[in-house]
Amino acid sequence: MIRGNLFEIPMWSVPCINFKKKKDQLTKLLKNYPEKRVGLQNFTTNRQTPRPNLVQAFSNIIQEELGMLSEQIKTDFSIDDVWSVSYKKNDYHSPHNHGTVGYAGILYLEFPDGSQPTNYLQPWQNINNDTTTFNALSVKEGDIVIVPKFVNHFSPPHKGKKSKRIISWDMKL
Repeated sequence: MIRGNLFEIPMWSVPCINFKKKKDQLTKLLKNYPEKRVGLQNFTTNRQTPRPNLVQAFSNIIQEELGMLSEQIKTDFSIDDVWSVSYKKNDYHSPHNHGTVGYAGILYLEFPDGSQPTNYLQPWQNINNDTTTFNALSVKEGDIVIVPKFVNHFSPPHKGKKSKRIISWDMKL
């Protein structure tokens, strides 16, 4: 008998090198791109506002990590868009994806006690009991996670007293 996986969804996790210094640089950079609550969103973000030069400035700060990622993925890529999201107590992000082609990244910039990691939804039902399966990766402040853009994901309600903040981005090959 032969057993294997018919399908597989790749993901990568890369630590942010010298995170304390880079966190300071990123926090200072993001002061130029304030976040706000828009429409029915249950979080604050700067995604719906102009963010000139943010892609280049962000890429310069985390170029070492992007290089490690390029080696792991075994291809070159470019970052299309970068934005930040903050979650106060009870804020959450409903299930969504970033499109069908390319990769999406998350850097956990501030991840205090009580923070919930991003949850990823398996794109098919569990074959044994027909239920939805999701995976919450074990992450800490400074971790970077990369997944295909098509993977639905969400952030459950934030339970911490201090705000959780992430930087997210989309990449194309």
